[in-house]
This record gives sequence, structure tokens and C-alpha cells, in this order.
Amino acid sequence: CYKFGPEGGKPEKLEIPDAEKELADELHNELVEKAAENDEELLELFFEKGTLNEDEMRQGIKAGMLNHELFPVFCVSAINDMGTGRLMGFIDNVAPAAADLKPEQSVEGNEIKPTIDAPTSLFVFKTLHIQNLGQITYFKVKSGEIKVNDRLTNSRTGDVEIINQLFIMDGKKREPVSKLTVGDIGATLKLKNTETNDSLYAGKEKITIKPIQYPDARITKAVGAVDKAEEEKLFDALKKIHSMDPTVVLTYSKESKQQLLGCQGELHLSTIKWRLQNIYGVEPEFKKRKINYRETIQRSASSSYRHKKQSGGAGQFGEVHMKIEPFYEGMPEPQGFNLRGKEEIELPWGGKLVFYNCIVGGVIDTRYLPSVMKGILEVMESGPLTGSYCRDVRVMVHDGKMHAVDSNDISFKIAGAHAFKEAFLNAAPKLLEPTNKLTVKVPEDMVGNVMTDLQSRRSIIQGIDSNDHYQILKCITPEAELFGFSTELRSLTQGKATFNSEFNSYELVPQHVQKGLVKQEE
Repeated sequence: CYKFGPEGGKPEKLEIPDAEKELADELHNELVEKAAENDEELLELFFEKGTLNEDEMRQGIKAGMLNHELFPVFCVSAINDMGTGRLMGFIDNVAPAAADLKPEQSVEGNEIKPTIDAPTSLFVFKTLHIQNLGQITYFKVKSGEIKVNDRLTNSRTGDVEIINQLFIMDGKKREPVSKLTVGDIGATLKLKNTETNDSLYAGKEKITIKPIQYPDARITKAVGAVDKAEEEKLFDALKKIHSMDPTVVLTYSKESKQQLLGCQGELHLSTIKWRLQNIYGVEPEFKKRKINYRETIQRSASSSYRHKKQSGGAGQFGEVHMKIEPFYEGMPEPQGFNLRGKEEIELPWGGKLVFYNCIVGGVIDTRYLPSVMKGILEVMESGPLTGSYCRDVRVMVHDGKMHAVDSNDISFKIAGAHAFKEAFLNAAPKLLEPTNKLTVKVPEDMVGNVMTDLQSRRSIIQGIDSNDHYQILKCITPEAELFGFSTELRSLTQGKATFNSEFNSYELVPQHVQKGLVKQEE
């Protein structure tokens, strides 16, 4: 039992309180057993003596770490200098060294031997951008050795990087060194094109170390600068933050025309905001991101539209008659039409447009049909209900008129667009919303409140599994209902629950929700 003073530093060693002694003995015995299980000789000693001494414990814990069976956890506060000495002592005296490690496999399938005579390879695990200094690249030497002025190849880009300086980092202090060997952690400055998760290697044989798998973003916000003149400054800063913290994800949504920032939760977002304000001197603005809805139809409808424009000389003329229907895979071909041609288009945003040429008697020249389809696709890119993408519609163009002089491509494009829009609005148009597969890990005694919150978000509970003292809730939740879920979950469970989500499918929006969304767009 250790007691730290307010200033931290070296702790006072105390006897374990009587009230905690039984639990401490129980946990100690459990650790002894786990240490013994990872080494046959230690297991025999344990059966003989019923315990292990300190040296034997170190040996067993080290073996357990090498076998990925034991994962020591320390309580440490670096700011208050509490526990750091014990942690460093453990790393020095117990934790495996590079020479103890088994060779790991590169992405190319070759062994990376943790020896000094193996080909040099290193893994970049962290990047920092320091004002007036530039980029600091932190790395671990996985094999061989690295010296100042060595030339290494980046396995991702193929670029050659020259290591002009080498340092061992001690907080903000940099201690220059001439070389580092396998197992060492070091840093260098101003590499040209190397990022976190990159591998650098020497020699002709490519070595790519398996990258860190970062968690997917749990919340996504639209981001911009309060002062629009500082947009470029903001995005330059965000790119630097992403290079230092790959869990900060930047994307641009062409559909919603928003710059999106994904991160691990509201606390993470607050940290990003602080850094933008205090380190980069730019005021960010975070908003709800727009949900990417889709529009479709539920029944068939017919329409016609004549586009006519006369302004002296050649005018514009095109008339189109069409019928539209909901499309689904495996449906039979349309009945009652003379099917002369069919084009099935996979839409970039998902779903299909199936276009049929059903023209009889040449009332519309076939050279104008691509323009009719182009007009339809333009409407589908900005749907009649909310301006969202349309999907899963089939169109039969079966009649129309043209003029020997005035008809042209633009006339039939306009006629096709207007006819399609009219038919779409008469075909019971319906909004589709993206839904996510949501997995929530909750302490057993807190499940009720979380279930109530999920149901209020229109979630469909699909299953509940048990894991130790936790319940794993699996459900399908509309993406629009996940705004604020991270904060609410932390509040309901005192931060003890976790969740992840991934895209599931597009589903019909309830009628009352659709009315509200359509009204917003009016």
C-alpha cells in the first residue's frame, strides 16, 4: 500500500489496512497463479511450494506478457508525479526487451527479426507539430539499427527519407544521439512525407509493419470557421491535428456540401476545439451534420410534359410521355409496352434507375432518348421532396412528339426532367433514412435507463448478450437519432458504457417524421 503526498514524488509505503487485506491477498494469489501458468517450470514450483518468490513472479509475468496472456495496468498521474516511478521500474525490471520478442510478420508476409543484424525497419507511432520547430516524428526501431544521415524508404509512398538528426525524447527535452538500435524509441525532425502508422526500411526488400487499427469515429460534426476568412487556416490546422491523432477524421460530403469532422466523443471534440483556439488561433464552429436521406416511390404513376419555346428563328420543342414504377431486384419486365431497349444504371449514391425505350412508330427519334434520361438523372440528383438523391425507380418512355426543326437535345432533356418530377410526386414519394447497427456495452445495473433512451431514439432491439458484469445491447437505430447519444450514454452510466456503430441500410422514414423534414425544405 502506497501513500503519495500532495506534491507526488516518492510514496510512503504502508501496511495494507485490515479491511482490505483479505481482498489484497486474494488478488495477489490470483496474480501468482496467472504468472505460474505461463511457464512450465514455474507451474511445477507453484505446485510444490504453493507460491512464488519475487524473481519467479517477474519471470512469470514477463512470460505472460510475451504470450499476450497478462496485461499489467498501473494507476499513474504524470501531472502530479504519482506512480510514474513504479511504472518505469516495472518496465525496466520486468517487461520484455526487444531481444525477448518473437519475430513478427510484415504485411508482405516476411519475418521481422528483432535483432541488430537484421535489415533496418522502424515504425512511426506518433507525429507532433511544434511551432517554430516543425514536425517531430516518433518511432520505434523494430529491427537492425539506424544512424544519423541514413537513407530509409517509406513503404507507403516509396519516398526516400534522410535521417538528418536522431533524438531520445525526455518530455520536451531532446537528447541528440548518433544511432539507435532494435527496441529503441526515438524521434527525428522534418521528414518530407512520413505520417503516423508509416514504416521506414533500409535495403531493397520492402518492409511494411502492420499498422495500428484505429477505432471508427463515434460522433461526426459539420465544422467551419466562425470567421469565413479563416476557413483555410482552420482546415490546415485540422490536417495537422489529424496527422498527430488519426482518430480525428476529416471528410468532405459532396452531397451535403459540408466539411465533416469525426472523433471519439464530446470530450474528444472539446479537446480538438481547445487546440484550435489556443494553439492555432482559429475559432471553430461545430454544427449538426446533415443526414443523407434518399427519396423513392411506392406506386406507379404516369405523366407527360411538352416543352415549347419560340423566340424567333429556331425554337425548342420536345414532348415526353412516361410511366414510372418502384424498382426492386428480380421484378418481372413491364407489361403492356413494346420494349425496344433497356438501360440499367447503378447510381453512385446507391440503388438503380432502369430506363426503357418503349417508343413505337418513331414519334421520338432514338437520338433524343439519352437526353430524356439525362433530364431524369438530374432530377434524381436533387429529389422533389427534400433535394435528396432518388433511387430504385424504373421509367418507361412510351410516347411523345418532336418537331422537324425545333426539336433538339436540350428540349427533350427539359421535357424528360419535368415529366419525371411530376410522375414522381404522384407516385406516393417516400423518404428513406440511413440506419446504423449499434452495439452498446452497459453495466448490468444500468441497462434499464439505456434501454429506455434507445427506445426513445426509435431503436429496434435485436438482441442482448452477457459479458462478465456487462450486457451487450444490439440494435438498429436511425442515424438521425444518434445526435447527442455519446453524451447521454456517458451521463446515464457515469462513463462506464461504450458503444460503436456502423452503417446498416436505408429504411422508410415514419410518416410524421417525413412531414417535418419536407416542411423544413419548403
